Amino acid sequence: MFQFKSNGAKEVKHVSGHKIRVISILMTVILLLATLPGCIEEEERLKVAVLYIGPIGDYGWTYEGHLGAQRMAGELPYVELSEREEACGPDAPQIMRECAETENKVIFCHCYNFGKYIEEVASDYPEVIFMWGAGIEKKAPTAGIYFGRMYEVRFLAGMVAGAMTETNKIGYAAAIPTSEVVRGIDAFAKGVASVNPDAKVYVEWIGEWYNPPKEKETALSIIEKGCDIITHHSDSYAPAQAAEERGVYYISFGSDMKRFAPHVFLTGSVWNWTPIMSDIVEAVREGRWDQYPGQDWWYGLAEGGVKLAPFSDLVPEDVREMVEEKKQAIVEGKLEVFPGMTDEELREIYYFEPNVVGKFP
Repeated sequence: MFQFKSNGAKEVKHVSGHKIRVISILMTVILLLATLPGCIEEEERLKVAVLYIGPIGDYGWTYEGHLGAQRMAGELPYVELSEREEACGPDAPQIMRECAETENKVIFCHCYNFGKYIEEVASDYPEVIFMWGAGIEKKAPTAGIYFGRMYEVRFLAGMVAGAMTETNKIGYAAAIPTSEVVRGIDAFAKGVASVNPDAKVYVEWIGEWYNPPKEKETALSIIEKGCDIITHHSDSYAPAQAAEERGVYYISFGSDMKRFAPHVFLTGSVWNWTPIMSDIVEAVREGRWDQYPGQDWWYGLAEGGVKLAPFSDLVPEDVREMVEEKKQAIVEGKLEVFPGMTDEELREIYYFEPNVVGKFP
């Protein structure tokens, strides 16, 4: 048998044996870990699709939906996200079926207009969760609804408008007369009245959710009637451009649109879809989606589902403090915009507050 004679050789033999033992231990650990589910294998992916009514470049409803979805996917590393713009129309059922048949387990249909399509498609895919954005009822056993309590922020924005108007005429360009839009108008009007009982809210209808030329035309029409502050419930930044051009104060809707009206912007009502989308997707992945009450997610200021955009320098300090006080009261449950009304009643609102000037089309 060959024997090592030198001290150096003995040292090499010792090191080699040590390495062998280390490698042996590492291989044993690897083999053991390989038997544990999920330790070595890649985390199981969950495919999620988000379908929009308009383009992401509207910088309003669809834009904020896109931001919310992207952040949700960033927070949940197991999510494989796909998005599709302008997917709500005659081709919507086909698009939804394609999403379901390509193994998407959650499909967010991010607009009120998707309701009839969910009712048509969802029952054919019992393994897929369909979520109706701005929905008002369950359309199928595997269909839920999600929304933000934007009326809470609308009330606060109305306070700003009521406190800062000099003509006591405040304009409101509204898309179409759904209960969601009417609820927002009334909440805004209640905020106005809470600080200025002499001010009126003048409503004119656009006729569509997203049509920048019509949105701008309607905003300009309201301004021509003497309104020195305008807001809107529509998807683009066209009303902001109208306000900037005419030099009247502007309160944005859907997103912080200060960039489009830098000289007249006051604040805005902003969607924040990340918390609600993340909670829904986690509930699906963990098998507890159907345990959530009514599969109806409706997040307000307290849950971070809606936000008030930062005030511009045009808003006086006393107005900021007043609004912040009411905001905190809403978060803490000490103030209700529509006292005593249930969620079902809120979803059926179809009347105007006394200080609203306008008619239903």
